[in-house]
Formats: sequence, C-alpha cells, structure tokens
Amino acid sequence: MLRIFRFGWQPLDATLLDHRFVRRDTFNSRNGGSFQVWEYLVEVPGLDGEPVRLAFEEKTFKVDLPPVGKPVPVLVNKKRTKAMFDLDDPRIDAVGRLKRKQKARAERDKARFEKKRQGG
Repeated sequence: MLRIFRFGWQPLDATLLDHRFVRRDTFNSRNGGSFQVWEYLVEVPGLDGEPVRLAFEEKTFKVDLPPVGKPVPVLVNKKRTKAMFDLDDPRIDAVGRLKRKQKARAERDKARFEKKRQGG
C-alpha cells in the first residue's frame, strides 16, 4: 500500500455526519476500471473542546463505512483544519477486509480438504 506520511497528524474517532457523490473517475487500466469519489462530512472534537466539522473526499473502493451518525476513524492535522479517513484502521479498511475474508476462506477450504484426505 502506498503510504502517505502526515507528520503531526493524529488518529481520532469522528462522527460521520453526511456524504455526497462528487464524481466518477477511471484508473489506468486496459479494462477501463472506474470508481466513485465521495465527499464526507465528519465532526471531531476541536482543540478548544468545541466540535469542528471537516469535509474531505475519498474513493469508495477504499472504505467500508458505518451508517451516518456512527463513529469513524480519521486522521486530523495539528490545527484540526483537515481530516482524512485512517485507511489503516481495520474497522473501515475495505481492501483489508476483502483480503482477510479471502484468507479465512482459503484456510477453511484447506482444513476441509486435509480432513477429507486423512479419511475424516
């Protein structure tokens, strides 16, 4: 995974307030793959204790979000003027969730196969 280093950014749980469709994009692929870009609105505790609302964009295939009103993991800058989803957090990592699901299926299938091979 391409890792973007954001020095001084800290992880927080924010409240997902809303989301809206922004555009459809394509990535460089012979098959012409496409994805959607959405804008998200979250609320985080401000430095003075008052809630701060921040908006940012994200590609849909990267995140698996809870319903509006629920907490989501984000990274915020020192001044709490910018935010982004914490894509390393397994609670919303759609790509990681898919990989974990595929690994569990492969392990289950291997165990079943080996059990039958042993005569069980």
